[in-house]
Amino acid sequence: MIKRISPRPLILGVIVLISLLGGMLAIYTTANGPWGYTDPVIYISTARSLDHGLGFGYYEGNANFTPISLEAPFYSVILSVIGLFGVNLVVAARWLNILAFVFSIFLAGWIFFRFTRAPALGIIASILMCAFPYMVVMFSSAYSEPLFILVFLTGGTCLLIYLQKGKPRFLILSALLVGLIPLARYAGLGIIAAGAISVLLFAAGRAWSRTKKALLFLLVSSLPILAWLGWVYLSTPNSLGGRSVGVELSGLAAQFQTFRGAFMDIVWMWVPFQSNNTLLPYKVRFILLGAGLTLVVGLALLANQRLRKRPEQESRNSGLHVFSFFGLSALMYLAVVIVSYLFTRPMVDIDNRMLLPFYAGMVMSLVGAFALWQAAWFTGRWWAVAGVAWLAAGLCVAWYLPQTQAKVAFFHQGDGLTAYKWGRSAIIQAVSALPANRAVISNDWELLTLWTGHPIHGVWGSFPSEAPIQTTAYGTDPRDATQTLFCQEGAALVIFDDFPTEFRAQVGETYLDRVPMLFAGLTVYGKYSDGVIYLCH
Repeated sequence: MIKRISPRPLILGVIVLISLLGGMLAIYTTANGPWGYTDPVIYISTARSLDHGLGFGYYEGNANFTPISLEAPFYSVILSVIGLFGVNLVVAARWLNILAFVFSIFLAGWIFFRFTRAPALGIIASILMCAFPYMVVMFSSAYSEPLFILVFLTGGTCLLIYLQKGKPRFLILSALLVGLIPLARYAGLGIIAAGAISVLLFAAGRAWSRTKKALLFLLVSSLPILAWLGWVYLSTPNSLGGRSVGVELSGLAAQFQTFRGAFMDIVWMWVPFQSNNTLLPYKVRFILLGAGLTLVVGLALLANQRLRKRPEQESRNSGLHVFSFFGLSALMYLAVVIVSYLFTRPMVDIDNRMLLPFYAGMVMSLVGAFALWQAAWFTGRWWAVAGVAWLAAGLCVAWYLPQTQAKVAFFHQGDGLTAYKWGRSAIIQAVSALPANRAVISNDWELLTLWTGHPIHGVWGSFPSEAPIQTTAYGTDPRDATQTLFCQEGAALVIFDDFPTEFRAQVGETYLDRVPMLFAGLTVYGKYSDGVIYLCH
């Protein structure tokens, strides 16, 4: 008789292949540098400060060292460790996020390969992680979301191992990893709660034993973020993670409606064939979303009831733990985002970047639901559930790929302050070569801070923006402390070519003709393809 060949090695090979394809896609997208704006400047500058022994902070536009508070520290810590080996931190951010993409795609698939009786669903999970346009966008950036999602999946994997094997070391390891998630982004606090609830519901033992284990998980996983929030509270004037807390009950309902509208607009366009031009009416979307969530949860509960009647060996690896932990994580993450949006300032942005962890959690939970249904009702008939799952995944991929292709083509050119072209910029290299004791003023202090590592004074920090508008050369207006620094202390003035655009935004179109007067009579230190460096005398 011919021995039946197991499909598992082939399935695992496909998951690995998808992961490597994701890495190649990210490498191509970031060939001219990861993209990024203000937040990556803070992350990378803080990492550089840590390497130089200055602590958790960076030099802001007034050239003063400012402790970080709004930005969680974990991404900067990882970059600083890489920086100790002499690696350029922008390059480090690129490769860190590329590797995070590869391992995130792999873990998404491996979780189903290892912890469910439907290993082929791991291919679907990996594909949905790899093909989603905003996964590719964020993993091609210099932001912290890739690290967040990687630790989310890694911590979830360790928690699943604990729930299956019951060994205490995996409980502690999973708690430590999950505890790092909010240090990558504060809203990860919700995932700590999801992990504790999962331990309470699914750990072995009676109710009191499970409760003690859940409390232990909660304690261990909360310690890192509590320590960090305590440091922020003591080192900055802000009350909670760089944010002020306040409640305006009169406008709370309207503010929630604003959140709800933004959330529905973003999430619904993840659904195949929904765009700004084809978006269903809000009430229809709301009803469909509510009905879909109710159906999925209801079927999951029924499936769990059916599995409870079977021997433990048959119900093992049903997918219940995957469905529950990642579903709870997505919902608890969203709950923290809502609370932050309603009750803290500055208000968080509701966009694809903020909701990307919600996408990752929902993908894992929904695919886990398919695994659970198959284990409960379709054992030996994998095609009955797999066919529906593959059809849904195929529709999603068909919808995502053209969007992903367009975003890859755009970001491949290099975009933002972290694009590699700035590392080759003649004017930035000239600033890097200036004497260390010469102060520098610029209309783009973030760009120069990022690439030179020097404290930079921003032009717009105290530039007069109200009448009377300055008509004399830069350095002669006593209202501006930075101009005094320019002439009295011999600072270099670095003006990039986009200065007229910034001037228009700062003081208005009416005064645009004043721009040439600002630099009349100044000594030109050097002219470059992207700007000019001036000296006062």
